[in-house]
Amino acid sequence: MPRPEKRDLRGLQASFLGDLTGHQPRTEAERAALFAEPPQGDVERRWGIYTFGYLARLAEAMENDYPATRRILGEGAFRSLAARYLERYPPRSFDIGRAGDRLAAFLETDSLAADLPFLPDLTRFEWSLAEAFVAADSEPLAWSDLARLGPEAVADAVFRPRPGTAVIRSRWPLLDLWATQDLADQDVSLAVEGRPSVVLVYRQDLEVRRRLVGEPDARFLETAGRGIRLAEILGEAASSADADRLVERFRLWVMEGVFEKPGTPPEAVVPFDKEER
Repeated sequence: MPRPEKRDLRGLQASFLGDLTGHQPRTEAERAALFAEPPQGDVERRWGIYTFGYLARLAEAMENDYPATRRILGEGAFRSLAARYLERYPPRSFDIGRAGDRLAAFLETDSLAADLPFLPDLTRFEWSLAEAFVAADSEPLAWSDLARLGPEAVADAVFRPRPGTAVIRSRWPLLDLWATQDLADQDVSLAVEGRPSVVLVYRQDLEVRRRLVGEPDARFLETAGRGIRLAEILGEAASSADADRLVERFRLWVMEGVFEKPGTPPEAVVPFDKEER
């Protein structure tokens, strides 16, 4: 147990975490001076248990968010990746489910990406799925809501995608890579070169959906992520045919439940373009 007379609790916790993560490592003698001997065993034995448990629990939490990455790498390689990642990026949230929030950024410079260059994009996609699942709830916009608003109110209203919506661009076939988690080893045969994809991630009720979208829809939804006014986008249309296509695209995604009803409290809105935070 810790010796409270040595330092305040906050300082003790900071020292403990610094040693545990390897950012401020201590020697066996330094730990013995900081902590009292437990009733059984010794400080180093207890420390070894904490160290193993800390990494194992966080790696387990990350596996839940990155099932395809874990499947492709295998358990041992994924745990090694998690250990390297956590050494550089220890958790910054009390929510253990956010432990892997910067894995895609880490993989941009990790040696694994040299042999498996699709990993950063795959982990970015998997994290978007995890984010969508826990995103704030908001009421979806229904097409019938627009009729009740009236033409002028519709033209001036700001429409945004619901929280958890993201467009992920990649030069790799993300959906096929993600699907490998459900395949046996003998069934995995996947060509990845020259197969770019643009994937929309969004949530309907409790179901997180992902689907391929074309470039026009991707650009429209990325613009919508910053908030759109129909009057503005129709005013910028080059022709009446372009305006009709924009309205039809808007209607498609409203019917799909991607947009939220105007008037959602600001605190319930999360950034649409979610980079690593």
